[in-house]
Amino acid sequence: MSAQTFFVWDIQQVTCIPSKDSSWEQATHDFEALRQQPVDTISPNIIELADRLVDEARTSDYSEVFYEAYVNTNLEMKTHPKTACVAIPTPEAMHGEALDVIAPLCEELGLVFYDTRGMVAYPDGTIYPPNIARGMTLLKEKRALVKQSADIYKPEADVPRDREDFEKILHPFMHDCLERYGYQTSQISSANVNDSLKVDGCTKAMPYGHVRLTGGAEGKNGYFRLKIHAYFVSSAFEEIYDKVSPPTELRQQFPYLKLHCINVCDRNFADKQKQIPEFINTEFASKLDEVDKIDSYNQLFLLLHNRIARGHSYGECVDKHLILAKLAGREDFDNLVIQYRDLIDNSPNEYAKNRMNERWDRLLEILSTVEPLE
Repeated sequence: MSAQTFFVWDIQQVTCIPSKDSSWEQATHDFEALRQQPVDTISPNIIELADRLVDEARTSDYSEVFYEAYVNTNLEMKTHPKTACVAIPTPEAMHGEALDVIAPLCEELGLVFYDTRGMVAYPDGTIYPPNIARGMTLLKEKRALVKQSADIYKPEADVPRDREDFEKILHPFMHDCLERYGYQTSQISSANVNDSLKVDGCTKAMPYGHVRLTGGAEGKNGYFRLKIHAYFVSSAFEEIYDKVSPPTELRQQFPYLKLHCINVCDRNFADKQKQIPEFINTEFASKLDEVDKIDSYNQLFLLLHNRIARGHSYGECVDKHLILAKLAGREDFDNLVIQYRDLIDNSPNEYAKNRMNERWDRLLEILSTVEPLE
């Protein structure tokens, strides 16, 4: 038997406080009263909701649990007690999936949607409590993107020649992947799918600060490239670095100091559409796993320090290395100072050598006052 956590009522059929004056408390009061209030017939709009749920269940877009819960909703509605507030089956295993479908349908049909877990949505779009409203907005945008891309995504078809259509296919898969990994994805999904893919600016909180994604899709004529980088940002690092190297006019153009980056993806798409979700759910996801592993100042330090081991650094970033080593509380800090001083002295890069010589004494003086964070 399905649990009953979703309930609906038709404000055209019953009297309750208008949504603009309502709150979660008022909605709960209405719910308690209306679930006991008899009516001559169940609202036609609620009957229509049941029919629409059956139509949704019969598509191949949802889980087997969703199908079993809603494929007979119209028949179940015929035997439902004739009360103003009507219960909608809600299996625990698919609460989120059902919410994603039912709430937008209720708004479209002029019904109040009440979730006993702590949410009410009115037909005019008002949602209580207010902190739930943002999540519901994202769900609505996601559903719109999925519906608009459904007619375009054909796994065995060629990648579309128009970038706008390519991005319509890409949006839902990218949105779901970044959402699973905990990124703030509001900037990569939009009800207006004609916008370019907005991966730029997506962030994820980390113990040291946050990781920030930059990049997106580019290309035309059926040949597209997805380029995304992950940059690491720390306010504690920035505060120290700004003392060592005051911000230049160029740096002031950016709201953050990028410690380093990982090339999350640089992939071409010019084949079948099925390569898009396959890539995002495998290679792209594995790169996000790699980003997640860099979760401390010590890992950030190693990310930069390993460039020296690979011969990719001539001492131009040893100030960043030492700041991170100090914040990480590395026991080999004094040895690193000696190692990096030798690296600077032997650097073939005269610009890097002069730059580091100018700030070396100031760097060590400032770091002598810094307390490790790890």
